[in-house]
Amino acid sequence: MTGDITVLRPLAITDAALTFRWRQSQRAKFLQRGAKTVEAQEQWIATAVQSRDLNFIMEFRDEPVGMIALQEMNHLHKNAVLGRLLIGEPEKVGNAPVAFEAELLLLDHLFLDLDFHKLYGEIAEDNIAMIKTRDFLGYHRDGLLRDHYNFDGTFKNAVAVSLLKNEYVQTTRKKLVDLIRLLGKMG
Repeated sequence: MTGDITVLRPLAITDAALTFRWRQSQRAKFLQRGAKTVEAQEQWIATAVQSRDLNFIMEFRDEPVGMIALQEMNHLHKNAVLGRLLIGEPEKVGNAPVAFEAELLLLDHLFLDLDFHKLYGEIAEDNIAMIKTRDFLGYHRDGLLRDHYNFDGTFKNAVAVSLLKNEYVQTTRKKLVDLIRLLGKMG
């Protein structure tokens, strides 16, 4: 999938060392922990590419800079989880709206190409920036999942969010396009 500045390409085993480094960074503190070694990351990727999940590497200026995924895709109920959203190379991205364009590409694919009905996910309660972003984009807060994550022995709540196809088409898509346009002028 290709946007104006962002390319989404399938995750590959050759991405293991890079994605492992990203997952160990402070920027990934709100993601679930994942593999503990590069070899374990390779094994996880080998399994992931065989699953129904759609795992992508975000590329900007022909370089890998992050990752994003549609997980737990349920074709019967037409819903999926947006996950693994991480800019792993913020210094290469700067203020460019790579993550927003990646989300636009992925949600266009989910809702317009695959005709899914619902996207949902969970956000760690202390990930205030992501919660505010989802609120701004028009995601619905579905509730609070108590003690949902265990980060280094500490249980944390998660905010459950969702977005329906009609909400995406009527509101969220335009907000993403406008954000990309605005931030693109600034970057």
